[in-house]
Amino acid sequence: MSSWRRDIALLIVLQVVLGLAYLSSVPRIYVDEVWDSALGYNLAFKGSLSHPFVEGFGGMDVHFVQNRVVLPFVCAAIFKVAGYSILTSRIASLIFGVLAIVSLYAVMRRWFGGKQAFWICLATIIHPWFFEVSRRARPEIYCTALALVFLWLMLSFFDSGSRWIAFFAGVLAGLLGLTHPNGLLLVFSIGLAVLFWLETKSLARLFLWASVGLVLVILPYIIYVFWAIQDPQVSFIEQMQPSLVQRPILHSEIIRWRGFLRWPKGAPLAIIMLTSWILAWYRSSTTDKTIATIIALFIFILPFTSVNTTGRYLVAIVPFSSALIIRLIWRIITGSGVILQNWHKARFAIGMCTGFVYLSTCIVGITLLFYYFLGADVNKIIQRVASVVEPDSRVCGDPMLWFGHERYQYGPWIYISENEPITVREAINWAFKYRFDYAVRDAWKVTTPIGIQLPPRSMPDFRTDKLCDHICRIFGTKVDEFYDPYYGPIEIYKLNWNKRF
Repeated sequence: MSSWRRDIALLIVLQVVLGLAYLSSVPRIYVDEVWDSALGYNLAFKGSLSHPFVEGFGGMDVHFVQNRVVLPFVCAAIFKVAGYSILTSRIASLIFGVLAIVSLYAVMRRWFGGKQAFWICLATIIHPWFFEVSRRARPEIYCTALALVFLWLMLSFFDSGSRWIAFFAGVLAGLLGLTHPNGLLLVFSIGLAVLFWLETKSLARLFLWASVGLVLVILPYIIYVFWAIQDPQVSFIEQMQPSLVQRPILHSEIIRWRGFLRWPKGAPLAIIMLTSWILAWYRSSTTDKTIATIIALFIFILPFTSVNTTGRYLVAIVPFSSALIIRLIWRIITGSGVILQNWHKARFAIGMCTGFVYLSTCIVGITLLFYYFLGADVNKIIQRVASVVEPDSRVCGDPMLWFGHERYQYGPWIYISENEPITVREAINWAFKYRFDYAVRDAWKVTTPIGIQLPPRSMPDFRTDKLCDHICRIFGTKVDEFYDPYYGPIEIYKLNWNKRF
């Protein structure tokens, strides 16, 4: 077996083994995964691209028209074969994680040789954020994988000038645009960096055939959107409009980077990332500068294209950042284009220390996730709720309860935009329309669990900004309560809608 085949095989095995370990529980499930995977469920078993439990988001329950359709179609194919569950929802992400690693190896072997390509891929696999998103039913790993395939196709075109490769590059660009809005940003960042730094040829042919591929992918989506919005309940603008508080860009990016770096725990990793990016411009190759430019374009444009401050959006730069880090270590040890040319032992020590800090930081991050969440099984909560409520009961509560929708009737769940909030009376009138039989109250709001943050130990007082709390306080009688070490205290209320409000 040739060395590159052996390297790819080892990397795939590592990614799969690391990815499959406790896949259903690590990391802890949160609302976005239920939200996204439920679209695939409806597509697979109802034949409809619509949301099965969300109401109040531009008619998403009638027709889903956001440009985030790749994940639902991929998940639907898996659900058809293996059924719907947390595990099968996440298997798709693991597959795209493997695709990302294989594509990254192909690009980096082309640029820096097999040895460096192997270490770059290894550094990516063990990065805590890459580890996490390649196990979540979220679009970030889809974008990352497809972006790396797009980069590989662009480089292949400039070698061969093949119109078919240009065509498929356009197809990948279209798929990126239909995976997540950030996919278009990745296409722009990669395309502009490659065209600026690397020797190019046959640009007219590239743009012509790539445009054909792009149009063939995007056109069916455009036709679908125009058809869907004929329904007066469906609003493309409302579905595309985020309901997040607008903050100054600098403040938003501080929040994003603090989350991404798990500040201050990730300070050593931040120093290494910044140093590797800066030195990528010093006596370096054009490929180093290309990678640095991709990173720069993405992180500088992202604040202007997204008001979501989540750190997970930055996972798209992890493979490129890993490449610069390994390149930095390689250049220090070999003395390639760095200072201290004659200080062989010092360079070796610095390079090894840098690698050790990166390796230890990443391994500690992944180890903590396993340590804290090995038993974070949402099915335990589902089973407890199902044991209390009747099979035909209508249940309201956190969207993660949707995973038990075959054991009781979950939802619907109302999406209340922060841009257009509704009054408590309006919200309760909406709930009264469905006359839920039970409400399940939890200590956390519907939000992303941050890192290894542990849940509250006790249930807070009834909150004024959570609909379920109002329903439980006014119409409910507590019939059960329990504590889950991974999701906190949970209460189940039997509802009586004859009470006065």
